[in-house]
Amino acid sequence: MTLWQRVVQANRPGPPEHSVPFRVASTAAVVVAIGACWSQGELSAPYSLFAAAATIGGNVMSYRRRSAPWAVVKPILAACAIGGFVWFIARVSHTATPGDISTVEGPLAVLFAWVLCTHAFDVPARRDVAYSLAGSAALMAVAAAQSVDLTLGIYVVAWVVCGVGGLVAMWQSMSGTRGVPWLTLGVAGVAVAVVAVLLVAVLPAPTVSTSLIFPSSSANSAPVDTPSNLTDGSPSLPAHEASPSGRTGVGGYLGFAKSLDTGVRASLGNQTIMRVRATAPSYWVGQTYDTWDGESWTSTPVNGRGVVKLETGSPFDISLSNDQEALASTGSTDVQTFYLAQSGPNLVFHADNAQRVYVQSRSLYLTGDGTIVSAASMGAGTVYTVVSDDTTASPQQLRDATTPLPATYPDTLTQLPAAEEARYTQLPHAYPQVQVLARKITAGIGSPGDDDPFTYDKVEAIERWMASNVTYTTDIPPLPAGADAVDSFLFGTRRGYCEQISTATVVMLRSLGIASRETVGYVPGPYDPITDLYDVQAKDAHAWVQVWFPGYGWQNFDPTADVPLANPSPGSVLATTAGHTLAHLPWVPIGIVVVAAGLFVEVRRRRLRRPATWAHQVAEDLERGGLRIGRRRRVDETLTAYGERLAVADPLDAEGLLWTTRMVERCTYGGVEPSAEQIASALTFTRHFRGRHPRPTAPAHGDQGADTASASSKEAPAASSGR
Repeated sequence: MTLWQRVVQANRPGPPEHSVPFRVASTAAVVVAIGACWSQGELSAPYSLFAAAATIGGNVMSYRRRSAPWAVVKPILAACAIGGFVWFIARVSHTATPGDISTVEGPLAVLFAWVLCTHAFDVPARRDVAYSLAGSAALMAVAAAQSVDLTLGIYVVAWVVCGVGGLVAMWQSMSGTRGVPWLTLGVAGVAVAVVAVLLVAVLPAPTVSTSLIFPSSSANSAPVDTPSNLTDGSPSLPAHEASPSGRTGVGGYLGFAKSLDTGVRASLGNQTIMRVRATAPSYWVGQTYDTWDGESWTSTPVNGRGVVKLETGSPFDISLSNDQEALASTGSTDVQTFYLAQSGPNLVFHADNAQRVYVQSRSLYLTGDGTIVSAASMGAGTVYTVVSDDTTASPQQLRDATTPLPATYPDTLTQLPAAEEARYTQLPHAYPQVQVLARKITAGIGSPGDDDPFTYDKVEAIERWMASNVTYTTDIPPLPAGADAVDSFLFGTRRGYCEQISTATVVMLRSLGIASRETVGYVPGPYDPITDLYDVQAKDAHAWVQVWFPGYGWQNFDPTADVPLANPSPGSVLATTAGHTLAHLPWVPIGIVVVAAGLFVEVRRRRLRRPATWAHQVAEDLERGGLRIGRRRRVDETLTAYGERLAVADPLDAEGLLWTTRMVERCTYGGVEPSAEQIASALTFTRHFRGRHPRPTAPAHGDQGADTASASSKEAPAASSGR
């Protein structure tokens, strides 16, 4: 056979596929996959509508012409497919970034949708319909590659329903049956679910590649005229200055603005603000503050270095801030990608020591303390990536960095410049009570003297004291006018939330001469093992403390929150979630319901399995007893013939077997109703025969003779008298 003949044979259409459900399920699967790609922004709305309409129209035409397809259709479709591939190659050659697969996924979704909707015009046979069903899986995979939340799950469920329905319809068409194999589907579904859970459970913790540049987009953005305008987002978000005259009466969260006023009170919800994929969970910094006035924090420029405008375009290289200039790059690379779910402030959140920022913005503003501000507002749908130099150190490393060392100490570890040290130990006035309390808490650490180091041990002691002696709550009264927030908190109720606790910690550290600052941003929210993302909610907005350590720079401390050291594995998250859910279930009511349901099912099962009449019970007992002695009843064997065969195999029970089977035969076919005593005697005999218990005494011959006589005379009432 020549090569051309092989090609012709391979492309010869098979028998026409007449199953309408199979075609409908296959078409629906492709349409759902197109919708999934549209939901992830990989297909435009007009193109998605065109592809869906073409898929439906093409399948309708193919069904009508399934027995006699038009020959001209194949060359036209081949030309369309080649044109699609040419467009894809040209598009990728001009727009794709080497090493960045995300720049290929959009054009790939367009190509797959184009191939499937053109293929829909030529699906006469079963294999062609099956190809459409299988091809929809490729579109779903492309959509899943860009999914960052669980909204895709709706499309996945719909696609699975269409896929399973299509496979069942194809099986029905192949086998010529109409029934649905519910048992097989149920067992297969459970098996797939178990395997999926096991696979997720054994997956390792996710790792973020440092060789890929994640996609950057800025949806619904607008220019920002000044870097001090940090509140360009939605008014419903915790990103605006609070006012006691506002709707809440006490103001809102003042975390992302020009100042941080501890006199207002927090009011945060559970809405998801953003989702983050990161090399490791971290405190994601938004702003830092250095100047404290007794009620509010502000950030001030130092040494003439205010706001620097970066206009290099993405990626932006972030220069070292004033307090980082003497710090060498000793950390590990930390890549974070932020997916904004809500419009928010134009702050670029990041892990400590940001090095590069990939964001769609003409320029960035960089303040002297390292705060990064985009020149465009951050609308919902914005995606940006930050690469940081993670210098997080272990407790022992920090302890060694601030414990008195030999004379080489100044040369081995970088120090904070004098001007910066004065900036981060500033206090508006003397805090004698605070200083006494701080010295009392850190008593016994190191030797006496204000210039004594041991910074880490002192910070740890104050952090432990805060965790043990203050109450975290947002239910606190407003700060009285003119009162000092730290004095009111430490020597008043000692009730507050992150702003009050972190501010009091910074003031206590500064009273000991330890350089520290107030920092606001977000802590990681709950981890989603399906998307490998942290769902950061509004309530995860946080304020914490940063302390300077020689050689390591700013390190995070927080007595009210705990950030894990590494990304969790999906299995550990599922186990923790399952354990938490199980621990909070009302087990007593559930147990009562389960027991009641079990009893109901068992009673119903027994009723359904109970023989309809005493004659059926007798036949069932004899068959089960016959199995025990190796005599199975044949399908075409009457009960009387079966009883005679059992009598031969078991001579001791022969008389009872013959009497019982003949009585059933006379009742069933002769209309002679036995008495209640005879029925009870027959049931007792067959029950013992079934279980091979000690055999009861066979009925007397007189009973048999009387029964026979009554049967021969057709006297049913006499036969029921039980003589």
